[in-house]
Amino acid sequence: MKKLLCILLSSLLVMTVSACNSGETVDNSDIASSESETSVDVTANASKKITTLDYKNKGKMGDVDGPAFAVYSKVGYNGASVDLNLADMEIKNVLPDGRHINGYCFLGADIFEDGYWANCVDAGLCWSGTDGGWHLFYNIYETLNEDTSSWYESNKKLPKNGTYRMTFKMTSDNYATLTVESLTGSFKDSVRVELKGAKADGSNTAFLFNTALDYPPNTKVDTQGNPSEDWTEITLANSDKGLYLRKLHAFNMKLFKEDVEEDWINTKNSAVSIWPDKSVSGFDYSPTEIFLFDGSEYYINLDMNRD
Repeated sequence: MKKLLCILLSSLLVMTVSACNSGETVDNSDIASSESETSVDVTANASKKITTLDYKNKGKMGDVDGPAFAVYSKVGYNGASVDLNLADMEIKNVLPDGRHINGYCFLGADIFEDGYWANCVDAGLCWSGTDGGWHLFYNIYETLNEDTSSWYESNKKLPKNGTYRMTFKMTSDNYATLTVESLTGSFKDSVRVELKGAKADGSNTAFLFNTALDYPPNTKVDTQGNPSEDWTEITLANSDKGLYLRKLHAFNMKLFKEDVEEDWINTKNSAVSIWPDKSVSGFDYSPTEIFLFDGSEYYINLDMNRD
């Protein structure tokens, strides 16, 4: 399934726009404290934890079609970056019968016109198919040029281990560049991306960071095995089958205001959200578990298994 979380269609569009423009500041002090034991050393210094069973989203969440985590910035930035430790990350996206789901880790942009939502782009890393491997992708809601494909996937796979920096930054009006480069090796890949309506100075653009699992059409069934568009049912139907994306450490997150680099800290957020959160009924376990640190750092577990 092609990921495009920066907009919810139909009636949900109104909710998405209002959340983007609310200017709500997320204060991690009201998020449930982390008391769970974990064998992963990096989480020992985490200040908070949010899970499906104990956290209710306080702002918008555009990614509601599989376990997911998203951080939305306020408007006024022309780029964002994040460092990703992929050396410890674990992912299993293939079901026992050979079908697969997809993994995503990306930056994105919402573009506004006269204060209203106008366009969006997701751009970052995708893990798809049965042979795996992170590679660049983008998905554009509305392209600038009619002959531009709204969907792109690179054929260059990242080496499995190491630390990478993902940067998505405006280069001029209507255009940005997505770059992923190794901080521990020589890998680098980039692609030019159309952001129709976005101004080079970022005055009408907000950025987001997202990690998610997503379902291709042949995995979209309910708990009785019938075709479904009910995301709770689909997630429960695919639970306890060994699927997960866990131990993803995202840190050193930055926002850009023209040429000035700023730490992407809580006061610059409009929302920190997960799916499912505790307002979604039907879950007796937590597919989404996020450790939060002081500042721009997160540790992400998307695990669709009760044990």
